[in-house]
Amino acid sequence: MFEISKNCSIKLEIFQNSKIYIIDNFYENPNSIVEYFLNIKPELWKDYEKPSYNGVYFEDRRHIIESEKIKETYDFLSFLCGQNSCHERNLITTNASRFKRSEFNNYKENYWWPHPDYGYTGIVYLNVDDDVSGTNLYDVVNPEEEFPDCPEHYAPWRNKKNFKVIKTFCPRYNRLVLFNGLKFIHGMNICNDDYFGENYRFNQVFFFKDNGNI
Repeated sequence: MFEISKNCSIKLEIFQNSKIYIIDNFYENPNSIVEYFLNIKPELWKDYEKPSYNGVYFEDRRHIIESEKIKETYDFLSFLCGQNSCHERNLITTNASRFKRSEFNNYKENYWWPHPDYGYTGIVYLNVDDDVSGTNLYDVVNPEEEFPDCPEHYAPWRNKKNFKVIKTFCPRYNRLVLFNGLKFIHGMNICNDDYFGENYRFNQVFFFKDNGNI
């Protein structure tokens, strides 16, 4: 099911002395993957952290599924970025996000949770009709406001004046982007109300750990 397409297109970009890979037509059969995920309800992410507005003003959900079918995909991406997976190579992980219409979700004045990861991050975009709500990379303008001292889902929206967008990845269907998520503060680009309803902004993610080679 998770076979990488033989006709995928790999583009390498050097941005701020860091390698970014953009792979179009990543999966051989992305429709079957989306259908597979739609049949399994994702759980609320970090539901154990309190206080939290997850499930109140928004839903931030994850699939975390064990499957041997994903190992070859991890190996391929690990070869590209030169880093090992953060966890066992049999974990399928997704992001599924949607929002309620509320003053809390003020995307016009705020960015959603700019953050670093442990190393390279891979994202496969799986919304067919979305070419806007991808991923932003940021410079931090005001370091004192970079990370709040509270759980992520209590104050996920961060004021735009404290961050500068330096790059945005467009979320073409079945496109994978692989970038250094430790070097670049990043977060999902919520710039309209497309996901303020029944539909989820949906993608699959891969996390790698910086081993000092890149």
